[in-house]
Amino acid sequence: MRNPVLAMLGRNAGKFAVVALLSVPAVMSLYNARTKPPDPNLAQLPARPATTAQLLEAPPKLDAWINDHFGYRVDLLQLNNRMRFKLFREFPTVQMAAGRHGRYFLAAHGTNMPPFQAVMAACGGTPARASTIPHLNRMFSAFHQAGLAPKLMVVPSAPVVYPEDVPRFLERACASPDTATAGVLASPQLEQPARENMYYPVREMREIKKSALLFPKTWFHWTGDGLDQVARASLSHFWQRPLDQAPVLATKKYMHHSDVSHLFDGVLLESEIIEPDLEASQVKGCWGGDCYPEIAAVAGKLRDISRFSNPKAPARRLLIISDSFGSKVSAWYARYYGTVEQFATNNTDQLTPEQILTFTNYLYRDPGNTDILILYHDAGAMFDVLRFGTERLLPAPAAAPK
Repeated sequence: MRNPVLAMLGRNAGKFAVVALLSVPAVMSLYNARTKPPDPNLAQLPARPATTAQLLEAPPKLDAWINDHFGYRVDLLQLNNRMRFKLFREFPTVQMAAGRHGRYFLAAHGTNMPPFQAVMAACGGTPARASTIPHLNRMFSAFHQAGLAPKLMVVPSAPVVYPEDVPRFLERACASPDTATAGVLASPQLEQPARENMYYPVREMREIKKSALLFPKTWFHWTGDGLDQVARASLSHFWQRPLDQAPVLATKKYMHHSDVSHLFDGVLLESEIIEPDLEASQVKGCWGGDCYPEIAAVAGKLRDISRFSNPKAPARRLLIISDSFGSKVSAWYARYYGTVEQFATNNTDQLTPEQILTFTNYLYRDPGNTDILILYHDAGAMFDVLRFGTERLLPAPAAAPK
């Protein structure tokens, strides 16, 4: 007769195996809690309840602690993310989405946003925020009163440039000409000084993409040899200046991980990148806070800034005030200017009033030898990123002649 204990063990072998597997990370979590210092970014182990109220509050706190400290948590999350991506091309966050033809899109600007919020902010059918046109009118008026003549380029983002690559149900909206930017440019509320100094090169970029790289398939930001053509188009549109006085920049190609890879731990996305080879082009380039020792305290807070010097280019300065798209294109403008200075405004809210004054004095120096290009991608320009980034940087009116 078969031993009943062995029979019971055989019938429940699978259950025992699951419990044994789960016990390993469970034991590890308890071991780590005793031997490692607490991480303030993770849920803390609740104290032993001393009252009925604390006893009732303990279970959700304990659940949060287990979720954050479960043994091999990071490894298991990475494995889960890789499996979901390999099997279903699915990301563990609402912020990313797989498109067609091997392209991926930043689908939402935050985890608390609706699905495809970022795509629809660029594509047709979503009007710009009500605050956009008043700020554009105010911004250009302030610059002109200060004797400055800035230009604004609104960069179409990847869903608008590649509507054939978005998920099929979004293609019509992204191919539509009725984008938020187009609506602003057509609005009678937009004053003429703003309208005539704005450029939205959607048609040009859809043509450029046929022969050059504008957006790597795994990237949110733009980068590639097509950016040189966009730079030329913007300079021709705004300043009608000869563009071939300096040699073409040498380029380099290499594989690089996605610029949004921090959103999906465990999944590796890569694309081939094409950038200017500054050393081969004899251009001096710099990225980051150390590029501007003249305004070190300001530069240290801004961080997303760049600077270039090209002795072979015309001796003129280009000032780029931008969002995060600016530092990706700034080097390409160094072909056409002896000096290029680019400042992303994402962190201007961290500057004190005194630092703002120091910064604006530095920005708007030497106006006779400076072209000013304000550059934001479409969602940023139309949905208050431009407004929040530039409203503290508007120049004071020029002093009246004595």
